Amino acid sequence: MKKAVATPVLLVVICCGFYWRLTLSHEYTWLGSPDLVRMEAPRFQFQALRWNQHAFPLWDPYQWCGQPFLGQIVGAANPVNWPFFRLPLDKSGKIKLAVLHWYYVFLHCLGGLFAYFLCRDQRRSRAASLAGALVFALGGFFSSAPWPEVMGGYLWTPLVFLFLLRVLRGYRPAASAALCGLFLGAAWLGGHHEIPIYVSFVVAAVWLYHMAADRAARTRLARLAALAALVAILTSGFQTVPGYEYAKLAHRWVGADHPVSWGETIPYAVDTTYSYRPGSLVNLFVPYLANDANDYLGVVAVALAILGVATRWKERGVRVFAAVALCGLLFAMGAYNIFHGIAYAVVPLFGKARVPYRLLALCDFGAAPLAAYGLDALLARSGTWLVRRMAIGLAAMGGGVYAVALAAGAVHAYDPSEHVMFAALVALLLAGVLTAWQRNIATARFTTVAIVCLLLAEMGFVTGTFPERARGDGATIAELHAYDDIAGYLRSQRELVRIDFDNSFNFGDWEGIDVLTGFGAGVTSNLLLLERWKPRVQDLLGVTYTVTKTPNRPEQELAFRGSSGLNVYRNPHAFPRAWTLHQTAAMKNTGDMQTALADPGFDLSAAAPMLDAGPALEKCGLPDEARVMGRNAGSVNFQARMGCRGMLVIADTWYPGWYATVDGHPARIYEPYAALRGVVVERGFHKIEMHYRPRSVLVGGMMSVAGILVGLVVGMWGGRRGSGSGDPLQA
Repeated sequence: MKKAVATPVLLVVICCGFYWRLTLSHEYTWLGSPDLVRMEAPRFQFQALRWNQHAFPLWDPYQWCGQPFLGQIVGAANPVNWPFFRLPLDKSGKIKLAVLHWYYVFLHCLGGLFAYFLCRDQRRSRAASLAGALVFALGGFFSSAPWPEVMGGYLWTPLVFLFLLRVLRGYRPAASAALCGLFLGAAWLGGHHEIPIYVSFVVAAVWLYHMAADRAARTRLARLAALAALVAILTSGFQTVPGYEYAKLAHRWVGADHPVSWGETIPYAVDTTYSYRPGSLVNLFVPYLANDANDYLGVVAVALAILGVATRWKERGVRVFAAVALCGLLFAMGAYNIFHGIAYAVVPLFGKARVPYRLLALCDFGAAPLAAYGLDALLARSGTWLVRRMAIGLAAMGGGVYAVALAAGAVHAYDPSEHVMFAALVALLLAGVLTAWQRNIATARFTTVAIVCLLLAEMGFVTGTFPERARGDGATIAELHAYDDIAGYLRSQRELVRIDFDNSFNFGDWEGIDVLTGFGAGVTSNLLLLERWKPRVQDLLGVTYTVTKTPNRPEQELAFRGSSGLNVYRNPHAFPRAWTLHQTAAMKNTGDMQTALADPGFDLSAAAPMLDAGPALEKCGLPDEARVMGRNAGSVNFQARMGCRGMLVIADTWYPGWYATVDGHPARIYEPYAALRGVVVERGFHKIEMHYRPRSVLVGGMMSVAGILVGLVVGMWGGRRGSGSGDPLQA
């Protein structure tokens, strides 16, 4: 029992030590790129704030006049994240940077543990399983794709294949199929859709191949595949159902010249742009030598994986992992591989992923257990001829690089690449370790420790480095606090403000202040219909201030000078957040709607253009009064005194799932101005409430609960009559 626990604990300790810059130092951060600082950190802040308010982050009122947060697939549905977001905030009400650092390390520890369990289930030794887990957790795609929602979906991949391979070898097939589906569904809950799409297709391909190859077991495998698919679909529901609802009602920026809708095909030119170039294959050994670095595994990991394939090819797991790795590498080349184009044109959902080079995740995943096979083969002295030739080749490669570098330096004063020289050094050291083992000079323990140390040194040379907090790739942590004085001024205003912020930083989510736009992948189509850059539209949407260096409208008034160089300008003609009207105007199409919004002769405060049939309203000379009494991220309360029957309008985005009551009685929410929310209110004094209670979240949540229960129940008690020959290695 102690041995069974000791190695996983050692793995966690190694991972924490590997990321010492985050766990033991205050000088570095993984939030060092524009996307991470300006988009991911504010998203974390919004989620942490909602969790600390004892509420789930369903609706984000701070960006784009309000958007469904869960539907945007940004990791809010991932249960792994929730404990971190519940931790106390700092004195200023912000999520602590140390929490974000430990969160990053935790994801890699969790992924490493899952990879370790996969290797052990494939009957690898503890030492070899440790090496394979380190390859997965600390190298390759997992460490070069720092977006949390991407990592959150990827880390479940080892468990998906652990139980898939159990099915194929006949160990408790029903239970294993259910758990395979459970963890595939968990990958969809993790966040971004690209990796789960790719993993789902690969898993389906493995099922189909074995059904085609084994006619006798075809029916049984088909039933098990159906069970796995059912559990996966159910488990993923909490994310996929709201995500699908949002996808149908939104436009998404994909790298094309315009945002695309759900029914619109993403141009293949986008896939071409994000294809992995064949010339970058050298990055498997030497990072940054070519254009892409996402595939960096290192000399040691690649050598062990090759050894594993060559010596253990007869084992089913090796063939599966090798096929996954090879297909991931080839399909990552996208436009350079005709089969990728065929899949894009024929296979549903495949084209929605749009970033072929992220298929490198599958290549790197396959390499991790193959490296474990390779280390065990080395220690068992299998394939001695290959090890001997590999040692010679590594020595020749490393020595050749140094010889060329020295010659070039002597003749041309050439300064060689530090990455190339380090790779050459690792090749020489690995050649020495292999030779010492072959000649019985080194013990098995020394060889194992030496190889693990070389793995860590090689991966740490690239993936273990982070930018200093004060310096980043176009963005620094300091930017998060660059606008604190502006936020303080805006919070001091009595009115409910909305600003047009002249920066690609998600100021709204970070500071909890409404912003007209935001930095993200998509926005609801109805709001995009409103030409937000036009002054009349901004006034309609209640943009009370513009934050920019210089005014962009002649009527703007300077309200506050910021220390960052951005100033706050008041827009004197901005509508209040809520107002009343007594007339609607039917528009035939979106063109007529945009014309009405742009027409100075059309009084937007008195009449609401609508694409749908408007309600019957009354006109009278009596005044109305309306004001917002309270608001949080999922509800808003009003008081209104109406002279006669009219419509109360709030300048927030209309979206399914919002429900209204007038004096406690249900009321329909209309869509005035093609994008806002309106409720009909009768004469007199009334209290109006709007709450976001989306049916898609309720249905999706029920699906996930059902999927998890089915997966766990069948996984714990189902299929106990499986083949004994398939039993996993007991820890």
